Amino acid sequence: MVATLLTVQPPPGELAGLLRPEPLPDGTEPEARVVLCGLSWQRYLDLDQALGHDRPSPRCYYLDGDLEFMTTSKEHERIKKWIAGLLEMHFDTLKVEVIPRGQATLRSTLEDAGAEPDESWCLGGEKEFPELVLEIALSSGGISKLEMYRRFPVPEVWLWRRDGLEIYTLRADGSGYDRVPGSRLLPDLDVALLSRCVKIRSWREARRLFRDGDRGGT
Repeated sequence: MVATLLTVQPPPGELAGLLRPEPLPDGTEPEARVVLCGLSWQRYLDLDQALGHDRPSPRCYYLDGDLEFMTTSKEHERIKKWIAGLLEMHFDTLKVEVIPRGQATLRSTLEDAGAEPDESWCLGGEKEFPELVLEIALSSGGISKLEMYRRFPVPEVWLWRRDGLEIYTLRADGSGYDRVPGSRLLPDLDVALLSRCVKIRSWREARRLFRDGDRGGT
């Protein structure tokens, strides 16, 4: 199975074009996702090992026997970098100590889940699992990221979709997530300002606007 997956040749040009996700309204490319069903936990680990831990792509998500492969796009990577950079500025403004976990793989054998988030952070010090996770989801479909991160459990999940940022916080009983208008972990963060800056394609201009507007609640 591993060898077969790794030796499959890409489809010819015309077919590859038909299989590519539709461009976003502004013409940029979203991510491409493929989901394989009915794979054991060991098969997931074997595939991950065969692909190599230092690979830039594809990213792998596993939940209850379903394995999602995702390749990112230029726009995906731009948004991820913009958000991470602006949050670093916010952390510094508030003098918040953080441990960036980046795309470090999360795994839970008991919960039958594995993930490679776009970005993740522990606040205040190192934890077993990150407290804040960011996922860029410009294309639809694939494994439920909220159900996946509930298994770890991650207190707050940020999803950037085509229309902007969505923030979800884990319920006290761990049964699921509720969408909220602002971050509970970062109550001083102006989420509207952050979203507005992420949509600015100039890196310097986005940072300037955020720096001028982010007063850390003061």
